Amino acid sequence: MKQHKWFVLLTLFISAIALVHLISLFSYRLSGNGYTQGNFAVAITSPVQFPVNYQQKFMHYATVDCPNSRIVRQMYVNHDSLDVVATSEVVPSNTVIVMETYSANQSDQGNLTPTQLNNIFIREKRNGWNIDPHSGEWQSAWYSPSGSLVSDNQGSCIGCHTRVRERDYVFTLPALIAAAKTRQLQYQQTEFGSSVCQ
Repeated sequence: MKQHKWFVLLTLFISAIALVHLISLFSYRLSGNGYTQGNFAVAITSPVQFPVNYQQKFMHYATVDCPNSRIVRQMYVNHDSLDVVATSEVVPSNTVIVMETYSANQSDQGNLTPTQLNNIFIREKRNGWNIDPHSGEWQSAWYSPSGSLVSDNQGSCIGCHTRVRERDYVFTLPALIAAAKTRQLQYQQTEFGSSVCQ
């Protein structure tokens, strides 16, 4: 009988330790770009997914030079959206725009040559994505060159893109329309003093 009581007590003790451990694993606190507990990190995710092989699957529709900050932006868009943009000049739902930002060298003539890929920003438009009155049904995500999510914070992206709300919140809409109609790469300089997205 004593052995049975001892066994029950030991089982209860081990169960209590296991329960405390499980609770601690699920008691995450938000920190930076992920959730952390002790030395453990939980990866964050975004509804705006990284489009694998986008350089092959999407159209490179614009190169935007930012001379003041020596940044070059390479813009890509999914092909399904191009036909709609070409005929209607409207950016449809399910459009995905990729912006690569590069450091660049500047020649004496002011021309920029991309040198190093630093960031990849993805913007996606979907019907019903009304996350903010000023979002235009767009959401954004910031990825590293390796395709790892850096941030899906929408605040700074929304705040910046409201400057071009009349262009459906797309800075390069004129270049996108021209590229969709001609299927040729467009070149332009930023309309702002520095690169919008570093």
